[in-house]
Amino acid sequence: MTHEAPVSLPAPRLWPGCGVGAPAMPVGATGPEHATTLILADDVDGLPMSRVHSVLAANLASHFGPVRVLGTSAYRAGMLRRHRALVYLGTSAYQRLPAALRADVLAGSRRVLWMGGNIDQLTTQHDFAARYGWRWGNLSQAEIRGIRYKDTLLSRDPVEEPLRTFAELDRRRVKVLGTVVARDGRTWPWAVRSGNLTYVAEVPLNSAADDDRYLGAADLLFDLLAPTTPARHRALVRLEDIGPQADPNAVRAVGELLFRKGVPFSFGVIPVYRGPLPDGPDRLEIRMKDRPELVRALTYLLEHGGTMVMHGYTHQSDGPANPLNGESGQDFEFFRTHFDPHRGLVYDGPIPGGSASWMDRRLDAAAAELRAAHLPVPRVFEPPHYAASQENYRVIARRFAARYDRGSYFSPAWKGQSPASPYMYEQFAPYLIRDVYGSVIVPENLGMVQAQPTGRGEGSVESIVAHARAQLVVRDNVASFFYHPFLGTKQLEEAVDRIQALGYRFVSPCAL
Repeated sequence: MTHEAPVSLPAPRLWPGCGVGAPAMPVGATGPEHATTLILADDVDGLPMSRVHSVLAANLASHFGPVRVLGTSAYRAGMLRRHRALVYLGTSAYQRLPAALRADVLAGSRRVLWMGGNIDQLTTQHDFAARYGWRWGNLSQAEIRGIRYKDTLLSRDPVEEPLRTFAELDRRRVKVLGTVVARDGRTWPWAVRSGNLTYVAEVPLNSAADDDRYLGAADLLFDLLAPTTPARHRALVRLEDIGPQADPNAVRAVGELLFRKGVPFSFGVIPVYRGPLPDGPDRLEIRMKDRPELVRALTYLLEHGGTMVMHGYTHQSDGPANPLNGESGQDFEFFRTHFDPHRGLVYDGPIPGGSASWMDRRLDAAAAELRAAHLPVPRVFEPPHYAASQENYRVIARRFAARYDRGSYFSPAWKGQSPASPYMYEQFAPYLIRDVYGSVIVPENLGMVQAQPTGRGEGSVESIVAHARAQLVVRDNVASFFYHPFLGTKQLEEAVDRIQALGYRFVSPCAL
C-alpha cells in the first residue's frame, strides 16, 4: 500500500521583477513651479464640494506631473505665467474673480481648462466673442440623455447641476470637443476650444458610472498638459480574494489560462482566513502557511506572469458583523459599515480604535504570515472592498509603493459623524495617478465579473466590455477589471478576448 507524500511549502526565495513589483511614477507630488499644474477652486463661500472637486481634479492632473491647488481668491498676478497650465473649477456663483486672474488668462501665454461657471466674469460679452468666437448662454433645464465625446455617448447622472448653453458660436474659429444630447433630441456644445482656452459647460468630476462623461474631462487633460500623446490602450486583470480557504486547483487553472494566452495579471492575497461569526466557538481560522497546496499554486502564479498584491490581513474586522457575518472576503476590514432597512450599504466611519498604529500592526501581521508561508511581501496594497479611513490611507502610502483600487475622498464637511456615506466620493482613474494621500494608484475602473449580475446587467462580461469600449475615449488609458477564480475560466477568457478585440493590450501593473 502506497501513501502520497504530504505536500510541503516551497523553499523560500527572492522574487525579483514584476512578481512583487509596482509601477514607478517618476514625478512626485511637488516639483518646480514651471512644471506644475495650477488648479484654482472657488473658495468665497467655503463650499465643501468645491474642495472635493479640487481633490478629484488634482488626482487626475497628477498623471502629468506635480500639482498645486489654491483657492481662487488666493490668485496673484503672474502665477499663470509661472506654471505649466491652469485648471479652473467654477463652482460658486458668488465668487469674484481676481482682476489678476482675468488679465493673465486673457494674455494667452498658457493653456487654460475652464470648467463650470464664472466664464461671464472673464471679460465683456462683446470682447469675449471677439477673442474666442463664442458667447455663453443660459443654464438649460432640459433632461440630459448623455454627453457625446469622440463619437461615444457617455452617461451623465440626472441629478447633476444644469448645463450651460451657448448663445453664439463661430465654428470656423471654435472646435467643438463634446456635445450635450438631451432627451428631447436637442444638442448643443459641451466642451469647446478656441485659442488658449478650453471650456467645459460644467465641472464633470463626479463619476457616477464607469462610462461617465468624466472620462471626457480626463481626456481633455491631455490636450492641456500633453497634447502630443499618441493613442495607447492598455488593460489590467486582477484575480481577487485569494485567501487560505481558496481552491488551489481553481487558482492554478485561471493562472494557466492567462499564461497560455500571454496575458500578464495580478492577484490579491488575504494572508489569514476567519470564518463566519455565527459559527461561534467552531469558527474556522486558517493561515496561509497551513495550505501548502495553495501556496504552490500562488508560486505558480508568480512564476507565470502574476504580480502579487496584499489584499488586507483578514479581509474582515475582528469585531461585530461588518456588515455581513465577519467572514474573510465578505466583510470590510478598515471601515465600519451596516445595511439600512432596504439592504442598502451604509458607510459609518473608521473602525473604532483604527489608528495609524493599529493599521501598522495589522500590516506587520499580514507580512509575517506571508513570510511564514515562504511567500514574498508585495509592494502593492488593495484595501478590502476599497474602503479605508483617511488616516489608514496615509499609512498605506507610507508602507507600499502603490495602491490598487478606487480611492474614497472625503468632504471637509465630514467631522467624523456617522454615517460617513454622504461625505464620501469614490474616484476611478482611467490612468496611473498619485492621489492626495500620497499613493501611486493602479487603476481599477471596469468592475468585476459577478456570479449573478444585477438586473441592469452590471457584473456581466458584457457590461465590463461595454465600459472598456467607453473608456477608449481617453487617448492613453488603462482599463482594469477583476475576477474571482472560483468562477472558473470560461468568463475570464471571454472577457480577456473581447477586451483585446477592442484594441487593448494587457500589461503587468509594474509596466504602467
